[in-house]
Amino acid sequence: MRLAVVLSGVALYSALYAVVPLLPLLEALFRAPPGAAGPGMGLPLLLLVLLSPLVPRLSLPAGRILGAGLLLVGLGGILGALSPSLALWTLARLLQGVGAALVPALAIALIPSLYPQRALEMAGVYMAGNVLGGGLGRVLAGLLAEGVGVRGALFLLSLPALLLGLLLLRAPGGLPSLGRPRYDFSALPLYGVGAILLFLNLFLANLLPYRLLELGFRPGEVGLVYLAYLFGIPGSALSGPLARSLGAVATFRLAFALVLLGLGLLLLPPPYLVLGFVLMMAALFTAQSLASGAAGRRGAGVSGAYVASFYLGGTLAGLLYPLFLHSFPLAVALGMGLALWALLLAPVR
Repeated sequence: MRLAVVLSGVALYSALYAVVPLLPLLEALFRAPPGAAGPGMGLPLLLLVLLSPLVPRLSLPAGRILGAGLLLVGLGGILGALSPSLALWTLARLLQGVGAALVPALAIALIPSLYPQRALEMAGVYMAGNVLGGGLGRVLAGLLAEGVGVRGALFLLSLPALLLGLLLLRAPGGLPSLGRPRYDFSALPLYGVGAILLFLNLFLANLLPYRLLELGFRPGEVGLVYLAYLFGIPGSALSGPLARSLGAVATFRLAFALVLLGLGLLLLPPPYLVLGFVLMMAALFTAQSLASGAAGRRGAGVSGAYVASFYLGGTLAGLLYPLFLHSFPLAVALGMGLALWALLLAPVR
Protein backbone atom coordinates (compact mmCIF):
# COMPACT_ATOMS: atom_id res chain seq x y z
CA MET A 1 0.00 0.00 0.00
CA ARG A 2 2.93 2.37 0.62
CA LEU A 3 3.98 1.92 -3.01
CA ALA A 4 0.42 2.62 -4.16
CA VAL A 5 0.50 5.99 -2.35
CA VAL A 6 3.72 6.92 -4.14
CA LEU A 7 2.38 5.72 -7.51
CA SER A 8 -0.92 7.54 -7.09
CA GLY A 9 0.67 10.74 -8.37
CA VAL A 10 1.99 9.04 -11.52
CA ALA A 11 -1.46 7.82 -12.54
CA LEU A 12 -3.29 10.97 -11.44
CA TYR A 13 -1.14 13.54 -13.18
CA SER A 14 -0.63 11.61 -16.41
CA ALA A 15 -4.41 11.64 -16.92
CA LEU A 16 -5.02 15.16 -15.61
CA TYR A 17 -2.32 16.96 -17.60
CA ALA A 18 -2.42 14.97 -20.84
CA VAL A 19 -4.68 17.65 -22.28
CA VAL A 20 -2.07 20.45 -22.00
CA PRO A 21 -0.26 19.98 -25.35
CA LEU A 22 -3.59 19.08 -26.97
CA LEU A 23 -5.41 22.32 -26.11
CA PRO A 24 -5.12 23.83 -29.63
CA LEU A 25 -6.06 20.47 -31.19
CA LEU A 26 -9.09 20.07 -28.91
CA GLU A 27 -10.28 23.52 -29.91
CA ALA A 28 -9.88 22.57 -33.56
CA LEU A 29 -11.68 19.24 -32.99
CA PHE A 30 -14.68 20.97 -31.45
CA ARG A 31 -14.49 23.94 -33.83
CA ALA A 32 -13.99 26.34 -30.96
CA PRO A 33 -11.93 29.58 -30.93
CA PRO A 34 -8.42 29.70 -29.42
CA GLY A 35 -8.55 29.72 -25.63
CA ALA A 36 -12.04 28.17 -25.46
CA ALA A 37 -10.65 25.01 -23.83
CA GLY A 38 -9.25 27.08 -20.96
CA PRO A 39 -12.15 26.31 -18.57
CA GLY A 40 -11.39 22.62 -19.05
CA MET A 41 -8.00 23.32 -17.47
CA GLY A 42 -9.04 25.89 -14.87
CA LEU A 43 -12.34 24.54 -13.52
CA PRO A 44 -11.08 21.07 -12.46
CA LEU A 45 -8.38 22.83 -10.49
CA LEU A 46 -11.02 25.07 -8.91
CA LEU A 47 -12.69 21.90 -7.57
CA LEU A 48 -9.34 20.88 -6.12
CA VAL A 49 -9.22 24.25 -4.38
CA LEU A 50 -12.72 23.93 -2.94
CA LEU A 51 -12.64 20.26 -1.96
CA SER A 52 -9.06 19.56 -0.84
CA PRO A 53 -9.40 21.17 2.63
CA LEU A 54 -12.48 19.01 3.26
CA VAL A 55 -10.99 15.66 2.21
CA PRO A 56 -9.03 15.05 5.48
CA ARG A 57 -12.34 15.32 7.36
CA LEU A 58 -13.85 12.30 5.58
CA SER A 59 -14.27 9.33 7.91
CA LEU A 60 -13.61 6.65 5.25
CA PRO A 61 -10.32 4.68 5.19
CA ALA A 62 -7.57 6.56 3.37
CA GLY A 63 -7.11 3.74 0.85
CA ARG A 64 -10.77 3.85 -0.13
CA ILE A 65 -10.68 7.61 -0.61
CA LEU A 66 -7.53 7.42 -2.74
CA GLY A 67 -9.00 4.58 -4.83
CA ALA A 68 -12.27 6.42 -5.44
CA GLY A 69 -10.39 9.54 -6.47
CA LEU A 70 -8.22 7.73 -9.03
CA LEU A 71 -11.24 5.86 -10.37
CA LEU A 72 -13.08 9.14 -11.02
CA VAL A 73 -10.01 10.66 -12.69
CA GLY A 74 -9.75 7.71 -15.08
CA LEU A 75 -13.48 7.57 -15.76
CA GLY A 76 -13.66 11.32 -16.40
CA GLY A 77 -10.78 11.10 -18.85
CA ILE A 78 -12.47 8.31 -20.79
CA LEU A 79 -15.79 10.18 -20.91
CA GLY A 80 -13.94 13.28 -22.09
CA ALA A 81 -12.29 11.34 -24.89
CA LEU A 82 -15.72 10.21 -26.08
CA SER A 83 -17.43 13.61 -25.72
CA PRO A 84 -19.12 15.00 -28.86
CA SER A 85 -18.81 18.66 -27.81
CA LEU A 86 -16.54 21.02 -25.91
CA ALA A 87 -19.22 21.55 -23.24
CA LEU A 88 -19.46 17.82 -22.48
CA TRP A 89 -15.67 17.50 -22.50
CA THR A 90 -15.53 20.29 -19.92
CA LEU A 91 -18.10 18.46 -17.75
CA ALA A 92 -15.98 15.31 -17.92
CA ARG A 93 -13.00 17.38 -16.81
CA LEU A 94 -15.05 18.51 -13.79
CA LEU A 95 -15.51 14.84 -12.86
CA GLN A 96 -11.74 14.46 -13.03
CA GLY A 97 -11.39 17.48 -10.77
CA VAL A 98 -13.62 15.90 -8.12
CA GLY A 99 -11.58 12.70 -8.25
CA ALA A 100 -8.26 14.51 -8.18
CA ALA A 101 -9.28 16.41 -5.03
CA LEU A 102 -9.45 13.12 -3.13
CA VAL A 103 -5.82 12.17 -3.75
CA PRO A 104 -2.95 14.64 -3.13
CA ALA A 105 -3.89 16.09 0.28
CA LEU A 106 -4.03 12.60 1.82
CA ALA A 107 -0.95 11.36 -0.04
CA ILE A 108 1.18 14.31 1.13
CA ALA A 109 0.07 13.84 4.74
CA LEU A 110 0.60 10.06 4.60
CA ILE A 111 4.24 10.21 3.42
CA PRO A 112 5.74 11.28 6.81
CA SER A 113 3.66 8.60 8.58
CA LEU A 114 4.61 5.86 6.13
CA TYR A 115 8.31 6.80 6.05
CA PRO A 116 9.06 8.48 9.42
CA GLN A 117 12.84 8.03 9.14
CA ARG A 118 13.06 9.22 5.51
CA ALA A 119 10.35 11.87 5.33
CA LEU A 120 12.44 14.44 3.41
CA GLU A 121 13.73 11.94 0.87
CA MET A 122 10.36 10.23 0.33
CA ALA A 123 8.61 13.56 -0.11
CA GLY A 124 11.03 14.11 -2.99
CA VAL A 125 10.41 10.62 -4.38
CA TYR A 126 6.64 11.14 -4.21
CA MET A 127 7.00 14.44 -6.04
CA ALA A 128 9.26 12.78 -8.59
CA GLY A 129 6.41 10.33 -9.28
CA ASN A 130 4.08 13.27 -9.79
CA VAL A 131 6.57 14.78 -12.23
CA LEU A 132 6.91 11.49 -14.07
CA GLY A 133 3.16 11.21 -14.46
CA GLY A 134 2.67 14.80 -15.56
CA GLY A 135 5.63 14.68 -17.93
CA LEU A 136 4.72 11.35 -19.53
CA GLY A 137 1.10 12.44 -19.87
CA ARG A 138 2.09 15.58 -21.75
CA VAL A 139 4.74 13.92 -23.92
CA LEU A 140 2.73 10.81 -24.80
CA ALA A 141 -0.38 12.90 -25.50
CA GLY A 142 1.39 14.79 -28.28
CA LEU A 143 2.93 11.64 -29.75
CA LEU A 144 -0.24 9.55 -29.47
CA ALA A 145 -2.34 12.33 -31.00
CA GLU A 146 -0.36 12.00 -34.23
CA GLY A 147 -0.94 8.22 -34.29
CA VAL A 148 -4.42 7.60 -32.87
CA GLY A 149 -5.88 11.11 -32.74
CA VAL A 150 -6.80 13.38 -29.85
CA ARG A 151 -9.59 11.13 -28.59
CA GLY A 152 -7.44 8.00 -28.65
CA ALA A 153 -4.62 9.74 -26.80
CA LEU A 154 -6.91 10.92 -23.99
CA PHE A 155 -8.57 7.50 -23.72
CA LEU A 156 -5.29 5.57 -23.40
CA LEU A 157 -3.76 7.97 -20.90
CA SER A 158 -6.81 7.70 -18.62
CA LEU A 159 -6.56 3.92 -18.20
CA PRO A 160 -3.71 3.79 -15.60
CA ALA A 161 -5.66 5.95 -13.12
CA LEU A 162 -8.78 3.84 -13.64
CA LEU A 163 -6.91 0.57 -13.04
CA LEU A 164 -4.95 1.78 -9.97
CA GLY A 165 -8.18 3.16 -8.52
CA LEU A 166 -9.86 -0.22 -8.87
CA LEU A 167 -6.85 -1.89 -7.22
CA LEU A 168 -6.94 0.46 -4.21
CA LEU A 169 -10.70 0.01 -3.81
CA ARG A 170 -10.22 -3.76 -3.61
CA ALA A 171 -7.59 -3.41 -0.85
CA PRO A 172 -8.35 -0.18 1.05
CA GLY A 173 -6.68 -1.16 4.34
CA GLY A 174 -3.07 -0.96 5.43
CA LEU A 175 -2.69 2.81 5.67
CA PRO A 176 -2.37 4.67 9.00
CA SER A 177 -5.07 6.93 10.35
CA LEU A 178 -4.26 10.62 10.05
CA GLY A 179 -6.42 11.69 12.99
CA ARG A 180 -8.47 14.84 13.25
CA PRO A 181 -7.12 17.54 10.89
CA ARG A 182 -5.98 20.91 12.24
CA TYR A 183 -5.95 24.03 10.06
CA ASP A 184 -3.06 26.41 10.82
CA PHE A 185 -3.33 29.98 9.54
CA SER A 186 0.26 30.67 10.55
CA ALA A 187 1.16 28.68 7.43
CA LEU A 188 -0.19 31.41 5.12
CA PRO A 189 3.26 32.09 3.54
CA LEU A 190 3.48 28.37 2.72
CA TYR A 191 0.05 28.50 1.12
CA GLY A 192 1.08 31.56 -0.91
CA VAL A 193 4.18 29.82 -2.22
CA GLY A 194 2.06 26.79 -3.12
CA ALA A 195 -0.17 29.00 -5.25
CA ILE A 196 2.84 30.55 -6.99
CA LEU A 197 4.39 27.15 -7.75
CA LEU A 198 1.48 25.78 -9.78
CA PHE A 199 0.61 29.15 -11.31
CA LEU A 200 4.10 29.43 -12.80
CA ASN A 201 4.03 25.80 -13.90
CA LEU A 202 0.70 25.81 -15.72
CA PHE A 203 0.60 29.44 -16.84
CA LEU A 204 3.75 29.08 -18.91
CA ALA A 205 3.07 25.47 -19.89
CA ASN A 206 -0.41 26.37 -21.22
CA LEU A 207 0.97 29.26 -23.26
CA LEU A 208 3.91 27.30 -24.65
CA PRO A 209 2.01 25.22 -27.30
CA TYR A 210 0.71 28.41 -28.90
CA ARG A 211 4.19 29.94 -28.86
CA LEU A 212 5.80 26.83 -30.33
CA LEU A 213 3.18 26.33 -33.05
CA GLU A 214 3.66 29.98 -33.96
CA LEU A 215 7.39 29.27 -34.33
CA GLY A 216 6.66 26.38 -36.73
CA PHE A 217 6.75 23.33 -34.42
CA ARG A 218 4.56 20.33 -35.30
CA PRO A 219 2.19 18.84 -32.66
CA GLY A 220 4.50 15.89 -32.06
CA GLU A 221 7.44 18.24 -31.56
CA VAL A 222 5.39 20.32 -29.13
CA GLY A 223 4.71 17.15 -27.17
CA LEU A 224 8.41 16.31 -27.08
CA VAL A 225 9.21 19.71 -25.58
CA TYR A 226 7.22 18.59 -22.53
CA LEU A 227 9.96 16.06 -21.87
CA ALA A 228 11.20 19.04 -19.85
CA TYR A 229 8.90 17.84 -17.08
CA LEU A 230 10.98 14.69 -16.71
CA PHE A 231 13.87 16.86 -15.52
CA GLY A 232 11.71 17.52 -12.49
CA ILE A 233 12.39 13.92 -11.45
CA PRO A 234 16.05 14.50 -10.47
CA GLY A 235 15.08 17.96 -9.24
CA SER A 236 12.51 16.42 -6.88
CA ALA A 237 14.63 13.43 -5.88
CA LEU A 238 17.61 15.63 -4.99
CA SER A 239 15.56 18.04 -2.88
CA GLY A 240 15.90 15.90 0.28
CA PRO A 241 19.69 15.36 0.15
CA LEU A 242 20.26 19.02 -0.80
CA ALA A 243 18.07 20.20 2.06
CA ARG A 244 20.01 18.05 4.53
CA SER A 245 23.30 19.42 3.17
CA LEU A 246 22.51 23.11 2.53
CA GLY A 247 19.38 23.61 4.60
CA ALA A 248 15.81 23.70 3.34
CA VAL A 249 15.62 27.50 3.01
CA ALA A 250 18.90 27.81 1.09
CA THR A 251 17.91 24.96 -1.24
CA PHE A 252 14.51 26.54 -1.85
CA ARG A 253 16.06 29.92 -2.69
CA LEU A 254 18.62 28.32 -4.99
CA ALA A 255 15.77 26.56 -6.82
CA PHE A 256 13.90 29.82 -7.38
CA ALA A 257 17.07 31.58 -8.56
CA LEU A 258 17.24 28.90 -11.27
CA VAL A 259 13.53 29.43 -12.02
CA LEU A 260 14.28 33.11 -12.70
CA LEU A 261 17.13 32.15 -15.03
CA GLY A 262 14.88 29.70 -16.89
CA LEU A 263 12.17 32.33 -17.30
CA GLY A 264 14.69 34.69 -18.85
CA LEU A 265 15.72 32.05 -21.39
CA LEU A 266 12.08 31.65 -22.48
CA LEU A 267 12.34 35.03 -24.19
CA LEU A 268 15.09 33.76 -26.52
CA PRO A 269 14.56 31.70 -29.71
CA PRO A 270 14.95 27.89 -29.77
CA PRO A 271 16.95 26.05 -28.57
CA TYR A 272 17.40 28.53 -25.67
CA LEU A 273 13.64 28.72 -25.14
CA VAL A 274 13.48 24.94 -24.70
CA LEU A 275 16.50 24.99 -22.38
CA GLY A 276 14.81 27.65 -20.27
CA PHE A 277 11.67 25.54 -19.98
CA VAL A 278 13.76 22.53 -18.90
CA LEU A 279 15.60 24.55 -16.25
CA MET A 280 12.40 26.14 -14.97
CA MET A 281 10.61 22.80 -14.61
CA ALA A 282 13.52 21.10 -12.83
CA ALA A 283 13.87 23.93 -10.32
CA LEU A 284 10.13 24.35 -9.75
CA PHE A 285 9.80 20.73 -8.73
CA THR A 286 12.75 20.99 -6.35
CA ALA A 287 10.98 23.86 -4.61
CA GLN A 288 7.64 22.05 -4.77
CA SER A 289 9.07 18.97 -3.05
CA LEU A 290 10.34 21.10 -0.18
CA ALA A 291 7.05 23.00 0.16
CA SER A 292 4.84 19.91 0.04
CA GLY A 293 7.12 18.12 2.51
CA ALA A 294 6.84 21.06 4.91
CA ALA A 295 3.03 20.96 4.56
CA GLY A 296 2.87 17.19 5.12
CA ARG A 297 4.91 17.39 8.31
CA ARG A 298 2.34 19.82 9.74
CA GLY A 299 -0.53 17.35 9.36
CA ALA A 300 -3.51 16.62 7.13
CA GLY A 301 -5.22 19.96 7.79
CA VAL A 302 -2.24 22.00 6.63
CA SER A 303 -1.58 19.65 3.71
CA GLY A 304 -5.22 19.97 2.61
CA ALA A 305 -5.07 23.78 2.78
CA TYR A 306 -1.69 23.72 0.99
CA VAL A 307 -3.10 21.59 -1.83
CA ALA A 308 -6.07 23.99 -2.06
CA SER A 309 -3.78 27.02 -2.39
CA PHE A 310 -1.52 25.12 -4.80
CA TYR A 311 -4.43 24.43 -7.12
CA LEU A 312 -5.83 27.91 -6.65
CA GLY A 313 -2.68 29.03 -8.41
CA GLY A 314 -3.32 26.47 -11.15
CA THR A 315 -6.94 27.59 -11.46
CA LEU A 316 -5.87 31.19 -11.95
CA ALA A 317 -3.31 30.05 -14.52
CA GLY A 318 -5.98 28.17 -16.49
CA LEU A 319 -8.36 31.13 -16.42
CA LEU A 320 -5.79 33.84 -17.15
CA TYR A 321 -3.51 32.32 -19.78
CA PRO A 322 -5.92 33.07 -22.71
CA LEU A 323 -5.42 36.79 -21.97
CA PHE A 324 -1.71 36.39 -22.76
CA LEU A 325 -1.94 34.38 -25.99
CA HIS A 326 -0.47 37.32 -27.92
CA SER A 327 1.66 38.75 -25.09
CA PHE A 328 4.23 36.06 -24.28
CA PRO A 329 6.95 38.50 -23.05
CA LEU A 330 4.44 40.10 -20.67
CA ALA A 331 3.53 36.63 -19.37
CA VAL A 332 7.21 35.91 -18.68
CA ALA A 333 7.57 39.24 -16.84
CA LEU A 334 4.62 38.35 -14.61
CA GLY A 335 6.23 34.98 -13.90
CA MET A 336 9.50 36.65 -12.90
CA GLY A 337 7.75 38.89 -10.40
CA LEU A 338 6.01 35.96 -8.73
CA ALA A 339 9.20 33.87 -8.68
CA LEU A 340 11.10 36.66 -6.94
CA TRP A 341 8.35 36.92 -4.31
CA ALA A 342 8.51 33.18 -3.62
CA LEU A 343 12.31 33.33 -3.35
CA LEU A 344 12.02 36.01 -0.65
CA LEU A 345 9.33 34.11 1.31
CA ALA A 346 10.98 30.64 1.37
CA PRO A 347 8.58 29.29 4.08
CA VAL A 348 10.00 25.75 4.30
CA ARG A 349 11.66 25.73 7.74
